[in-house]
Amino acid sequence: MPSPTSGARSDPQDDASAGWPTERGAAELAQLLRNLRRSQIEWPAERLRAELHHAGTYRPSPAQALELETYGLLQGIGREASSALQRLRRARELQQLARTLKAPLAEAAAWRVMHTLESLLQMFPASLHSAGMAASLYLQGGEEEMAQLMTVQRNSVLFHAEMYEELGKSCRQLLDEGMPLPPAFKHRILGGSGAAGAAFSLAIRASDDESFERHLEESIRLHREALALAEAHGLDALASVSLTNLAIVEATRGHAELSRTLMEEVERRPEVDPNRPGWKEWHRYCAVLVQALQDEAGWQALMDTAREYMGHGLNRVAVRDACLYAVKRLGRKTGRMDDALWASERLNELQQGSYRKLAHTLSDTVDAVLERPHLIHEREALAQRGSDLENSLAQRNAELSDTLARLQAEIAIRQATEVALQKAHDELEEQVRHRSAQLEQAMRTLMQHEKQLALSRMVAGMAHEMNTPLDNARMGASLIGERAQQLRARLSEQTLRRSELDDLLLQLDGGSDLIDRGLARVAQLVQRFKTLGRSDEVQERSEMDLCALIRLSASSWRKALAEAGVDLQLKLPGSCRYRGYPQDIQHVLQQLLENSLIHGFKDGRRGTIWIDLSVEGHEETTVQAPPAPFGDEDPTRHALAASDRTVQICWRDDGVGIAVEHLPRVLEPFYTTQLGRTGVGLGLTSVHKLVVEHMAGELVLDSQPGQGTRVFIRLPMTFEES
Repeated sequence: MPSPTSGARSDPQDDASAGWPTERGAAELAQLLRNLRRSQIEWPAERLRAELHHAGTYRPSPAQALELETYGLLQGIGREASSALQRLRRARELQQLARTLKAPLAEAAAWRVMHTLESLLQMFPASLHSAGMAASLYLQGGEEEMAQLMTVQRNSVLFHAEMYEELGKSCRQLLDEGMPLPPAFKHRILGGSGAAGAAFSLAIRASDDESFERHLEESIRLHREALALAEAHGLDALASVSLTNLAIVEATRGHAELSRTLMEEVERRPEVDPNRPGWKEWHRYCAVLVQALQDEAGWQALMDTAREYMGHGLNRVAVRDACLYAVKRLGRKTGRMDDALWASERLNELQQGSYRKLAHTLSDTVDAVLERPHLIHEREALAQRGSDLENSLAQRNAELSDTLARLQAEIAIRQATEVALQKAHDELEEQVRHRSAQLEQAMRTLMQHEKQLALSRMVAGMAHEMNTPLDNARMGASLIGERAQQLRARLSEQTLRRSELDDLLLQLDGGSDLIDRGLARVAQLVQRFKTLGRSDEVQERSEMDLCALIRLSASSWRKALAEAGVDLQLKLPGSCRYRGYPQDIQHVLQQLLENSLIHGFKDGRRGTIWIDLSVEGHEETTVQAPPAPFGDEDPTRHALAASDRTVQICWRDDGVGIAVEHLPRVLEPFYTTQLGRTGVGLGLTSVHKLVVEHMAGELVLDSQPGQGTRVFIRLPMTFEES
């Protein structure tokens, strides 16, 4: 009959971050292990399997890991004897490991699992011994309640050994002793695997109706007592088990309606874990037994169930036997003699097999008794060796203790040093943060000052640069106005002579030219400002020959170069196909020319400007190039076909160069050493903006005082041949 499950248990909080040896993780793992020890389920149900899996996430200690693995041996057992034997061997290995680790609770768990497996395998003397060892170790570990459980567990050996009269006497003795047992334990003694189960098993095996009824009455009385106990203590699952057992007993007596009523009551109660061992089989047995009492279809279902249960494993023996005895008894009663004979033959075969196993077990027991003197001698020898080993280990432990003490002293010193270093480190970091904050504030102040200085420089330069041409324009306008009034007066007097008219017109032309030049200068300054703020959408890219564009720009520089006394040397390929912004290229070249003429060759200094062009990242193809209009350009240089590679332009002069203190700032807007004389410091700034920001290129400027200036420009070759 179904065996009771344990009462309600508190689960540890599920914390995925918990891990041994943290205090919280260790406490939760210890609580989970206590719950597992108190579980009265021989084969863990779904909840217990989840707890075993959850316990593995805590990184248990070696002893705890042994105990968890031991409980895991009971999962999925009950099909094959070979599987139970393999698990039994592993349980014995774990028991030896636990003894070596001196972990009594883990060793007790191993003995407990061995007790269960040996009982299933009908190794009853060994099972009783394992239960006694587990009880002794639980007492040693302070688990008195678990020791009581192992005492109760001995009854399961009597149950599996089919010693039902002895089982009933043992249960009555435990109840009469008045031992203070937990309600769940007392329910186990009363219920399906205890006194009530023994009475039921005696009833179905009874040879006469009187004994049959007497034992069933006793079973019903005990199940009702167990039901009252479970309901009094709020053990809902155990109450459902007792109701199911009562339904089975009533169905066995032939009370189909009463049995069905009890099962309906079970369905209305909290659901029993369907993974609890034997629950599905006993529930099905009760249903088909009730049906078999009513019609032929029910009888066939009972026969099918009996045949099916013949192939079940070790932990389905009780329900299998109940099913066969029901077929035998009801078959005789209803005239189904063939089915009753079949059940009798199966029961005889099973009983003979049980006798053979018992004989084999008794034979092993006799061999063990005969081997006992030899084993005692070996145990004494091992004890002596163990004593010698313990003495040696004690000496070694003393040495290790001294070493450990020295190491602990060194560790204490190092820890103190680390604390001091950490404190110094923290103080240094705080100082660095404070100094960094001060430096950041100083940098912000300096940057604000630099911005104000640049703005002041710009305002001063632009004021001077724009005032001069505007003053000239106003002077020209004033001159034109005066001469216009003078011309109007002479015309009104009709005293104007032709020579005076020619002189007035000449003066008016001079004033007009003065206005034009002033306004042109203002427009040039405004255009330079606009260059700094131009966007990429000002002009579209177009295909060009970069070499031809440089030659065209050089042609327009003839007069300016000649007036400055500067030579121009071009070192270009025959052609270089490029896709970009022609106006920006010309503006860059023009600004570089003005920078060289104004700053490099100031004060009448003469010299040379070189312009080199090359392409990186491809093989060259020899093409006859046209003659260069300037310089000593080599006419046999190669023409270059462009792809996605880069073109490099090197502008170099041998002028006065740039002073070291000015070189880092020459690309800043409005930075000039000739403020108010020749410029406002926007030339190289506009060049840098066009090359880097607009044309996605690179610009590098290098200069040495007295050795000239070099500007290196690299541009992506964005044109691809179709």
